[in-house]
Amino acid sequence: LVKEQVTTAEATPADSSDAVAVLEEHVKKVRALDKAPANEEGKALEVPCAVPDFNEEAEMFASAGVGLGQAESYKVMCSLRNMAAKLEGYEKVRFWGKIFGTQADYYVAEALGGDGEAPEGEEEIDPPGSGVNQFTYFVASDLAGDWVKLPHIKPSEIVAARKIKRMFTGNPKAKVITHPYFSGLEEVLLRAQIARISADTVLCPKGMYEVEDDMTKISPDPPEDFKFPAASELVSTKAWMHMVPHILSNGRTAHKELPDQDENPQEYAAMKEEQEADPPKSVIRSLDEDGLQWVAKQAGDRALYASPLPNTPPRSNAVTYVRCLAWPGAVCVAQRTTFSNVYIGYGQRAGEPDFFPPAPPDIQDEPEDPGEVPEPQGTEEEAEAPTEE
Repeated sequence: LVKEQVTTAEATPADSSDAVAVLEEHVKKVRALDKAPANEEGKALEVPCAVPDFNEEAEMFASAGVGLGQAESYKVMCSLRNMAAKLEGYEKVRFWGKIFGTQADYYVAEALGGDGEAPEGEEEIDPPGSGVNQFTYFVASDLAGDWVKLPHIKPSEIVAARKIKRMFTGNPKAKVITHPYFSGLEEVLLRAQIARISADTVLCPKGMYEVEDDMTKISPDPPEDFKFPAASELVSTKAWMHMVPHILSNGRTAHKELPDQDENPQEYAAMKEEQEADPPKSVIRSLDEDGLQWVAKQAGDRALYASPLPNTPPRSNAVTYVRCLAWPGAVCVAQRTTFSNVYIGYGQRAGEPDFFPPAPPDIQDEPEDPGEVPEPQGTEEEAEAPTEE
């Protein structure tokens, strides 16, 4: 059998000119991305917040078998730098990860800071800088384009996101058509999934931070007596801990205060039962307490090398990485005294729920009324009948 050749339509001059124009526009954006941010006078702008060097982190991620490649990692670094130069009121901006979509992908940046009050009329939402809104997130489908700020999330939206499984399209304003019903747009669902992934997968070496009084925040700096664990210790999951507050079943990081038992006995009993069924967890909980599955491995040279500096322990160049099997694509890597977290995946939790029941089909419309027609009676039937000869 000979495969039939598929003939393609010849490109017209108009199509060629359009393709060239699109390519020229893309080249202009990429060149602007490579330039350092400057004002209208051409003077370089100072980046007001800290931006980690993602190129160095990308090398660790590559050793763990995850990453974006050298060219794409460099674009991410330049795009974060340009975005951070325009932000005000934030302390740090880091690359959170990449979420794949059916039409376009989301590059996600995480910003620390931007404290404020909850919007008016939104009593249920956590104020910016606390709870599930501890960080602010920005997304972009084109690293040479603009970053879009995602809205702050509500506890009810996180609860609704747990009941559905839907692939992202890459359009933040797309409607989420699914069952059970989800009231928000895709940007809301994306923000809810980011909050869930961060709460379950963002790790740090054990003992690096201490918990504060409210048990939902960690100390900004490591203790003075903290020493970064050796590579031989980090290969065990017991050497790691969480650093983002756990999200309860009600979509919050902490329960509300109980009402007065005498004034609202029914509400008090319901909230008391909810708190006993879902007790809060510490922000620096170990991996054994979260109920998720983890795998810790090492890659690279595991040999120990003596340091020429006095009073310095030997070091290893091995890269230790911890993967979360509940959220495929979530990885934490560490090398020497540096660690970093990233997520590159579809934004879906493994196995839960496997599918959702489809919505019932639309009700069919009533058939069109053909109107009145003469009913064949007697003479009309005889007139239409063929005559016999």
